[in-house]
Amino acid sequence: MQVQQVAEKLLKLSPSVRVVTICDMNGKALFSARSSRVKMLLSKQESKLSLLNAARAWKIRKKLEKKLGKCKYVLAEYGNVKRVTMPAGSNHLLFITTTSAYDHKKVVNRVRTFR
Repeated sequence: MQVQQVAEKLLKLSPSVRVVTICDMNGKALFSARSSRVKMLLSKQESKLSLLNAARAWKIRKKLEKKLGKCKYVLAEYGNVKRVTMPAGSNHLLFITTTSAYDHKKVVNRVRTFR
């Protein structure tokens, strides 16, 4: 499935899905889409920094994989949003932000059906 199709399907999952971004393992955004209802909370620079830090953290998780097992997803829950980070293949990461009240497991389960 193509990157754009994945993002569009996730955005259609619920009005609570705010932004879908796919980046490489260095945190460089390859594709990003957002709901038309969304007011961006971070500047472009802050978004880039967030992606970079999440990609760095994912690389550390990969180093621990032999002992802990493969990381399935990471959830960061803030006061205003939730951010789910998941692998998208072996060389990319998928970042999905939702409203803070949304059940993030719905997004996780939906992404798992794409494989």
